[in-house]
Amino acid sequence: MIAKIHTTLPQAADKVWPTLLQRDAFLYITRGMLAFRGAEQWPEIFHEGQEVETRLLLFNFIPAWKHTLRIIRIDDDKTELASEEAGGLIKRWNHLKWVEKESEQSCIYTDEIDINAGLLTFFVWLYAHIFYRYRQRRMCQLFKSI
Repeated sequence: MIAKIHTTLPQAADKVWPTLLQRDAFLYITRGMLAFRGAEQWPEIFHEGQEVETRLLLFNFIPAWKHTLRIIRIDDDKTELASEEAGGLIKRWNHLKWVEKESEQSCIYTDEIDINAGLLTFFVWLYAHIFYRYRQRRMCQLFKSI
């Protein structure tokens, strides 16, 4: 099942894209709903071929399942990042995100997630909508402050 969520960010695409490849930006936009044990050991910039195994912490303190994230493609020309993820009840959480220029001062950011969690897929899909809307709201805050 596919979840697709987009928002307009108050910053030029050429400033948003490199920021989205930073570990600290990723941790900022997920903080509050999700944290990752051992994230301080991750490289500062995500790169193609990177694989991370971590334990998820729901709401930053409730231990959840082990999760694997593989960055399978980063395309700077298309401003796209694709990852394959899985863990716990989630068999597949393939995430594609991209940035498109809207104007000189704004861009459209999109998350598209292909989800398979067996019988729970619909509920995980609902969670993805909540989680990515939260992330995108945090992104707007981040890019307003830059």
